[in-house]
Amino acid sequence: MERETGNIIFDQRGCDFLLYLPAGRRIKLLHLTDMQIIDSSCQRFPDRLDAAETDCWKPENQDVLCFDHIRSLVAQTGPDLILVTGDMVYGEFDDTGKTFCAFCDFMNGLQVPWAPVFGNHDNESLRGVAWQCARLEEGSACLFRRGTVHGNGNYTVGIVQGERLIRVLYMMDSNACGRTTDPEVYRHIGFGEDQVDWLRDRIRTIQANGPVPGFLACHIPMTEFALAAKEKGYQTEDPRKSYVIGVDVPARDGDFGCKREVHSMFASPADFRDILSAGRIDGVFAGHCHAINTSILWQGIRWTFGLKTGQYDYHIPGQMGGTLITLNPQALPTAPADNSESAPFTVRHVPALTLYGPFPKGT
Repeated sequence: MERETGNIIFDQRGCDFLLYLPAGRRIKLLHLTDMQIIDSSCQRFPDRLDAAETDCWKPENQDVLCFDHIRSLVAQTGPDLILVTGDMVYGEFDDTGKTFCAFCDFMNGLQVPWAPVFGNHDNESLRGVAWQCARLEEGSACLFRRGTVHGNGNYTVGIVQGERLIRVLYMMDSNACGRTTDPEVYRHIGFGEDQVDWLRDRIRTIQANGPVPGFLACHIPMTEFALAAKEKGYQTEDPRKSYVIGVDVPARDGDFGCKREVHSMFASPADFRDILSAGRIDGVFAGHCHAINTSILWQGIRWTFGLKTGQYDYHIPGQMGGTLITLNPQALPTAPADNSESAPFTVRHVPALTLYGPFPKGT
């Protein structure tokens, strides 16, 4: 059974959604992460914010602090699909749900298909995760399915060019929202066992009709992100070390980005890389660490932290925007994800070209 909505198809044979795009051209995906919109007029706890934060993060500043950034990124990149890897809002400051609705309305208004997963702060809102999921599922341009396993939002998006399924996006909830009493929110960090089983099953079903490469997107990174940095020689034994790839340490394999904080991550399942290999997943995209935006090729997979989007909460001043992923359907199946023009895809960060509003925090 298929349900057509414009060029978006709901398909029960393995992909929850199919996005049909014209043949003969490269495909652009825009990765946004950690907008973390704060409404300082909706503080759950007195004195949670200082005076500067309270003044800066008034609701009337949402455009200059976030939405203008996204408008700039969309205008610069002309994406076919937008990926949002969580912390759309800072739920503790959105108990009315007003900010979440404003974000969803803004994204739907761009008239570009967008696929979100939750971060560890979204579900803090007292409106509850079921209400949030319903808002996403009813969005005119939103590709989102709540699912039935641990987490809220485990689903797949297939990209079809011409008549060929060229890539699958495995969207997964990395959970870990600790500031909630909502029984439908899985507070443990990382993927539940049934989520991992779900991923295996989806991969098996999708790959049954022939090999299809894929991406995995979630909010919190797994241990492989730190292992990649260490194994490639960028990170020393001191987890506090900061660096810029290509400046402080030599770049390899098209790697790039900077690290300005300690990795925050979860332990992936013991056979996680085997699962990714079975799904021909050659790119994993995450957020969560606002001051890390490295993209590193390791063991055949490019591990990328998205560039933080917008000015809310801590960030690296001057390094705010999004991440452009460009698919090359003409690449050889065996080509490495080394960020070259012959690779199956390239990744680059795109700074937002907008006037910055006032912000009280940096790192």
